[in-house]
Amino acid sequence: MIRQALLTAFTGAIALGLAPAIAAPRDVDALLERQYTLMLQDMPQVISLLGLPGAADAAHHLNDVSLSRRQPLRDVLAGNLAQLQAIDRAAMTGQQRWSYDTAVWMYERQAELAAPAWAVSWMPLSGIYAVDHLFGIPTTLPQFLSEQHAIGNVADAEAYLSRLQAVGTQLDQVIDNLDLQTAQGVVPPQVALESLATQLRTLLEPDAGRSLFVTSMARRLDGVEDLASDDDRDSLLARATEAVTTSLNPGYTRLLARVDGLLAARPGNHGVWALPGGDAWYDAALRWNTSTDLDADTIHDIGLAEVARIDGEMDTILRAQGRDTGSVAERVRVLQADPAHTYSDDDAGRAEVIADIRTALARIEPHLDAWFGLRPDAPLQVQPVPEYTQDSAPGGYYAPPALDGSRPGVFYINLGTLDHARWALPTLAYHEGAPGHHFQIALGQSLTGLPLMRRTLNPSAFTEGWALYTEQLAAEMGVYQDDPLGDLGRLQAEMFRAVRLVVDTGLHRKRWSRERAMDYMAAATGLSDNDVRIEIDRYLVQPGQASSYKIGHLRMVELRERARAALGDGFDIRAFHDLVLGNGALPLAVLESAVEEWITAQAG
Repeated sequence: MIRQALLTAFTGAIALGLAPAIAAPRDVDALLERQYTLMLQDMPQVISLLGLPGAADAAHHLNDVSLSRRQPLRDVLAGNLAQLQAIDRAAMTGQQRWSYDTAVWMYERQAELAAPAWAVSWMPLSGIYAVDHLFGIPTTLPQFLSEQHAIGNVADAEAYLSRLQAVGTQLDQVIDNLDLQTAQGVVPPQVALESLATQLRTLLEPDAGRSLFVTSMARRLDGVEDLASDDDRDSLLARATEAVTTSLNPGYTRLLARVDGLLAARPGNHGVWALPGGDAWYDAALRWNTSTDLDADTIHDIGLAEVARIDGEMDTILRAQGRDTGSVAERVRVLQADPAHTYSDDDAGRAEVIADIRTALARIEPHLDAWFGLRPDAPLQVQPVPEYTQDSAPGGYYAPPALDGSRPGVFYINLGTLDHARWALPTLAYHEGAPGHHFQIALGQSLTGLPLMRRTLNPSAFTEGWALYTEQLAAEMGVYQDDPLGDLGRLQAEMFRAVRLVVDTGLHRKRWSRERAMDYMAAATGLSDNDVRIEIDRYLVQPGQASSYKIGHLRMVELRERARAALGDGFDIRAFHDLVLGNGALPLAVLESAVEEWITAQAG
């Protein structure tokens, strides 16, 4: 999983201006660059996160997410789309067509999601609600400030203090968006509000001087060389404490009061079908997240078929291990509880998880050159999920590197419960790390010949589909040749994604209850009750995204086999992977066009 929220929650301000109209096909890249630059110029948090030009000035500001930005957002999406559609696509050549098609797809899909009168004032790249426990601004802001805002010198520290002072204002703007939605009957699920309330209380519990925002600054100041004296360091920390006292904590306190008020009404746990216009919004969410026109019923049926297939393959492995009593999920659950396959719930166990992830990444490394010509230059680090989000965070996720090289890609592993099975951990490492998210995203960011939109936009069906595809690839490389339980872990992870097709559409189209979705996932996957709870609660606030993994994976395998069948002995797996990664992340229909053109060129 990409921690898309780290970017999503920051796309909160859209420039009012539009790029001047042009009509020459050769200028499509220049138009896209201007459009994207104008969209980003009022997104200082995105500029910092990606390490874009202007990061030093942007570092003093947070995004404006006030309600006054709602209509400008819609105007910009419509205006940018109109400018593109005024250009003759038939006259374009090469990458221009993929850039054009990707941008048109992005503007059309985002305009659909932003259309309801209750839609928030920032781009709905991920979730639907103004606040939730995973992707909302209040939830992602602490990690952004404590980890993504770099402090390498005194100027960075001064910028950090400016941002701390601005937090209260930004949180009040979020509250305004929450009030807008609440007035129209759009209220987050109860479990999301409960988890959010717990997070907010955890943030507010320490004295201001011991706040995460102050202690993280103190840690980073240890590496600052241009501090004149200890007194200057103490002065910066005192000012950070003051900002937490006067702006940040009061803002979070006001938000907590609003969340507690919503919880008092017991809103229940519902899919988007229960919201005004929810069915239409979910259709749009599926188009955005799968980048296909597959409807909910079709996706649900694909999920059921894949669940049945994978269940049979898991059964074969389990029987070969002498485990033939009970359902597949029951046998997996027994295996996961075996002390031989678990980690001790202490610091030693946590250190062992990190070490085993690094070992898994080292194990696949010798295989990669035979399968990939393109490799990212950005390093990959493995770090624990921040403690304050452990209870609601997924088992692992990936945060992209900065484009300027100032920050590596990071695979965050959740060490909150230590219910990771040893035999399942390698698959997670390949998905989040190499050759999964890190290969695709870090490499995509380095494609300087493409417009910035192509380098930083990551359609979920492509990015998550690629990461799931690389899980299968690890098996095809022979990584699990002498490790049948490792292959079982791979299949369990694939089962998990197939189940997502069923429960995502179940929750949001077929009106399944939260409990029914949890029961189905537990019965099919053998995952722990805690993992199942975390996942279902995520799908409730991120409609459609859970369907992107398996749809993207299936399409990538289909395109690969189509190319293999067409080219026969001339098919080169390295060249195919370089094609997929070397074009950056594309909507699936655009990827299909690129692959078809490549097949024609290779056959000629």
